[in-house]
Amino acid sequence: MVPGAELRARLAALPFLVLAIPGQCSLVAPAWDIAAVDPSAIAPKVQEPVEPAALTRRDEPVERSAITAKREQPVERVAIAPPAAPPLRTITLPEEVVIKAMDAGHPLFLRCWARALRKEPLPIASKVRLHLDLDEQGRVTAASSDSESTELSRCLAVVARQLAFPAPGQPAVVDVPLMFR
Repeated sequence: MVPGAELRARLAALPFLVLAIPGQCSLVAPAWDIAAVDPSAIAPKVQEPVEPAALTRRDEPVERSAITAKREQPVERVAIAPPAAPPLRTITLPEEVVIKAMDAGHPLFLRCWARALRKEPLPIASKVRLHLDLDEQGRVTAASSDSESTELSRCLAVVARQLAFPAPGQPAVVDVPLMFR
């Protein structure tokens, strides 16, 4: 005999009891009689009196489906913070102003180059673009460079933050090419 066939034959010979348990299955949510519930438990502060007849169960079933969308009233949104001010336009400073401010940091920029050469191999001559963001008073708020050397970029940013520019009265941007030999 085929394996498993004998077991099936023996199980087929056993009498089976079929229990039918009556149950309810419905996709419609039950309608509750809310009139029996204390209204203060549902809504602690009711401003208008509610008729008990309005809280009773409706006779017709409530039709709910996953196909039909839920209809809700749109909620008005309230802004917590005032809207952000439009960004200020940045200006560029005249070349003579930039050159005068950069001359003050010239020896420190050369020291950054020498320190970076000692720590990692760099090309003998290199051009690095330094980007500075200035605030209204002429203070450097951000400095970055396009150098591949992280040591050189970090040092140039530290020196650039110490530079003093004349107050432009609004945010300004300065892009300076630095040549190292």
